[in-house]
Formats: sequence, C-alpha cells, structure tokens
Amino acid sequence: MNTRVEAAVGTVRSNAFLQLVLFAGVGGLFNVLYGAVYIVLRSWLDAQAANAVALIVSTIAGTAGHRRITFGVRGSAKAVQHQGLGLGLLGFSLAVTAGSLRLLGLFDEDATHLAELAVLIAANLGVGLVRFFAFRASMVPEPAKARSGSGTKPVA
Repeated sequence: MNTRVEAAVGTVRSNAFLQLVLFAGVGGLFNVLYGAVYIVLRSWLDAQAANAVALIVSTIAGTAGHRRITFGVRGSAKAVQHQGLGLGLLGFSLAVTAGSLRLLGLFDEDATHLAELAVLIAANLGVGLVRFFAFRASMVPEPAKARSGSGTKPVA
C-alpha cells in the first residue's frame, strides 16, 4: 500500500470520530446485504424468521468486514473471539429488531414489507452504535504505554 494511503488510514483508525464514520460506511454496505437478504427471504418466511436469518448472515459478514476495513485487524488472531462478540451482539440485535417489528405490528397490522424494512433499518442504526463501541473496545490495540506498564522509560 502507498505510504500516504497507509498514513491516512492510520489517522482514520486512530481518531474515534473518523473511525465511527468509517464504521458507518462499512456497516451501511452490510445493511444493504441485510436488506437484500431480508427482502428475498420475506417472500418465503414470516417477518421474524426472515429478520433472524438476514441478521445472522449480515452479522458474520459484517464482523469480518469491520475487522479488516474499520479496525485493520489482519490474520486469524482473535477472529473467533471477534466473531463470538459479533454473534453475541446478534442476540441484542434480534431483541431490538424483533421488538421493533412487534411494535409496528401493534400499530399497523397490515404494514407493508417496505414499512417493516424501514423500521428494521432504524432499529439497526441504534444497534450499530452499540456494536461500534463493543468492537472498538475489542479490536483496537492498547496504546504502547498502557501495555508496557507505567509508561515511563526505565532509568539506565
């Protein structure tokens, strides 16, 4: 990779706000995957089942994408731990999105599939913030000072 590009990517990954913007962009792509899977499955499954399968597929793909793109994690080190975290957060995602679908059903028994999708996208935006902070805590390496102990140089 070009040195300037590496420096720019490093700057984005070290700044929490810029990293959140990158996370949102990458997450947006995986939300498109989620939406496409949901719409395809919704033809054969009820809303809850289609939501669950779409979340599982997009969570596994999204965790791998965020490891590599958002947080710069390469290789298989901690991949199982990170996927475990992603799948653990899936339970939270399912609770929030299933609850959102249930609320929509209470207010509009004849909601269209597109209305369901709009509610699910809104719910996933909120869940995305929780995912960002959980992934950031898990995937961003500790600063060198924190790993070395006191952060002071040894006296010679």
